[in-house]
Amino acid sequence: MIRASIALCTYNGEQFLREQLASLVAQTVQPFEVIVCDDRSSDSSVALVRQFAEKVSFPVTVFENKRNLGYVKNFEQAIARCNGDVIFFCDQDDIWHVEKIERCLEVFDTNPDVGLVLHGFNWVDQDGAPYPGPCERYGEERLSAEQLPQAFEGSSIEVFMSPYPRAWCGCMMAFRRLFVTDIVPIFPGKGHDDWVLKLLGALTDVRFLVDPLVNYRIHASNLNGRDVSKRTMSYRWHRFLFKARRVMSGHSKRGFYDAILRRIGQSAKPVRYPRLIQKYRDQIKWL
Repeated sequence: MIRASIALCTYNGEQFLREQLASLVAQTVQPFEVIVCDDRSSDSSVALVRQFAEKVSFPVTVFENKRNLGYVKNFEQAIARCNGDVIFFCDQDDIWHVEKIERCLEVFDTNPDVGLVLHGFNWVDQDGAPYPGPCERYGEERLSAEQLPQAFEGSSIEVFMSPYPRAWCGCMMAFRRLFVTDIVPIFPGKGHDDWVLKLLGALTDVRFLVDPLVNYRIHASNLNGRDVSKRTMSYRWHRFLFKARRVMSGHSKRGFYDAILRRIGQSAKPVRYPRLIQKYRDQIKWL
């Protein structure tokens, strides 16, 4: 049996954490383990996780950071501590559908060349009710999510590279642990999910499941600021300053793609989709 590790990162997440933990224990295929890394929470997040650990049948290991690392480095250490065959990123504020682990593991089990699985999602608001998120379209052909499986089989994640590069959130992906040595350390100036997507997209086969297997919660404290209704001038100004500081520290988009290309070149695994390498080089030219 393929074993599933869940890498759950917490930081002051008590408002939604109970519901997420309940969705983990409700899975039709139980996880092999849950690795929790808490980034210096000042609320009851750690206590909630420890109470959860006492009630479930699978191991839950909790690590409390001595200093705040930020979510990227926190996820980095979480996946490095996982021992299962497949790793699932897990945010503290979402809700997993009961068949999420089972559906993803089925793909890995029947497709040994697949190293990364992505899946669909539902937008929900802070109360778990349907949220009117944007209708996403992908690539120059404006493909719908229903058309992504066929596109992925032919060209990996190339559809995500145009008309502009897209990320797929970590809570909507799972990958084989054998790629952790390629993934870690994660480039600090971009999301952990975008790093994994772009890196593994070139190194392994990727599959996409259309069915929504997670309720992706949109609320005022979202780190990625996906709630377009709250993008005020103040929000946009703070985002500009954040990006400016990132560039000044050497963590630009150009630096991101440079780092991706270096890491792929250092990997002992063969490049499976060389066309993506050229796409990444093109991105550097355009930036």
